[in-house]
Amino acid sequence: MTGFVSIVGAGPWDPELLTLAGRERLTRADVVIADYLVNPALFSHCRADVHLFQRTESPHGGAHGEPVPDQEAINRLMVERAAAGLFVVRLKGGDPMVFGRGAEEAEVLAARGIPFEFVPGVSAAIAAPEAAGIPVTHRDHAPCVSLVSGYEAYEKGGRAVDWEHLAKGTGTLVLMMSVRNCRQNAERLIAAGRDPATPSAVIRWGTRGIQRTVIAPLAQIADRVEAEGLRPPAVMVVGSVVDLRRTTQWFERRPLFGKRVVVTRARHQASELLQLLAGQGADAVSVPCLDIAPPEDLAALSTAAQSLDEIDGVILSSPNGVRAWFDALAGLELDVRALHGKCLAAIGTGTATACWERGIRPDIVPSAARSEGLVETLGSRGLLARRWLHVRADEGRDLIAEAVRAAGGSYRLVIGYRVIRPKVPGLLTRSLLPPEHGGEGTDAICFASGKTARHFVETLMEAHGEALTREVLRRARLIALGPVTAGALESMDLHADAVAGGLTDEAMLAAVVEAMSRG
Repeated sequence: MTGFVSIVGAGPWDPELLTLAGRERLTRADVVIADYLVNPALFSHCRADVHLFQRTESPHGGAHGEPVPDQEAINRLMVERAAAGLFVVRLKGGDPMVFGRGAEEAEVLAARGIPFEFVPGVSAAIAAPEAAGIPVTHRDHAPCVSLVSGYEAYEKGGRAVDWEHLAKGTGTLVLMMSVRNCRQNAERLIAAGRDPATPSAVIRWGTRGIQRTVIAPLAQIADRVEAEGLRPPAVMVVGSVVDLRRTTQWFERRPLFGKRVVVTRARHQASELLQLLAGQGADAVSVPCLDIAPPEDLAALSTAAQSLDEIDGVILSSPNGVRAWFDALAGLELDVRALHGKCLAAIGTGTATACWERGIRPDIVPSAARSEGLVETLGSRGLLARRWLHVRADEGRDLIAEAVRAAGGSYRLVIGYRVIRPKVPGLLTRSLLPPEHGGEGTDAICFASGKTARHFVETLMEAHGEALTREVLRRARLIALGPVTAGALESMDLHADAVAGGLTDEAMLAAVVEAMSRG
């Protein structure tokens, strides 16, 4: 049976600019083939078993999935995977039909009888100027807008830009792919009759937290771009609308604008914090240092679920533990009714919420969301001496076990899942390095556990050596999710610059804002 290809516009960068239709396609995808400039945060919408490919601009690879070297390889992948009956999402930056080669890819699919669709996206031609506070049309300035290729590929194909027509028009010009040819394009417009004093702007990484905007008259814009060291990707805007930025600028005024904040959580658990950070203006970067794997003893959970009459209560330490436990019950065709009469304890509001989503309210949620808080709560209620089953990850502290046994109770530990270190693309780790070493720099790093911190350090050391790793850590503010994580950082000779007041994404965001506000 032939599969299907959905050619989806991913938007310019901001993950919240993905359309609802685009998100829905990603949730169903068997295969995702993404452009180089697609924000990897979007991959959090995909299933855990999705087969991910990403175009890379680096000769050394470094894509977030399996690297795809060129357009020919992309075409071949789409056809092969769809012909095998799979649902393929071709994820393209911006809108697939605005300088995105979407129609060319559709022609390849049509020639081979592969059914396809287009899902529109937000084009960087509109979004980047808007994020810079520049409207591309305005009643008092520009009645129209022209989207123009600033790249010579079209001219090489015999479809030259009509510069004279553009120069004499009254509308706004938006030139895509225009950094390398900025000077040449400006000179062409001026030679064709455009006023050299026309306000102009070049916007790099529009809608991203490290967006940069350079403003100058058309005759001087290339000099400003070179002086500022602007590199692709960027768009160029020419027209009097550029002057409106003085009053309509907004994106750069958010509290975390210009700050690169790294989130080290597992890919499928990072999206909410990434969105919160981006909403405050940060360049939120996902560097997944954890992945969840099944336990080595797959039968242990089922055995425990079959022996509920031997326990008085269940302790769940994390949302992953909740999923593992209730999946084990479901595997035995049991549901929440099997826990009738059992005390259910959840450590942390996130764990409690995961229980609610499974249809059950925890009996105990300690106010201090860590093992010490649970021990204190159980002790105050006289429950430590009961028979407890504890479902958690393969690594953890023995504090609960020691407290229960000391009180005369029984404690049984079952590993619900393993936490492993995934492979992080080299292109991504290089971006964390200081600018003088070829990266974008790192202003803050969020750690949700000691294990994520260890994995992060190990990943950077393997890729770039100890000296550069220590330099990244020295320059960044380290943010810990709770005192246990802060203590783990101290054991690694690292100091937490801020500690989240609670085990929630909102608390972590508040800690980042507080740490970065110190200057």
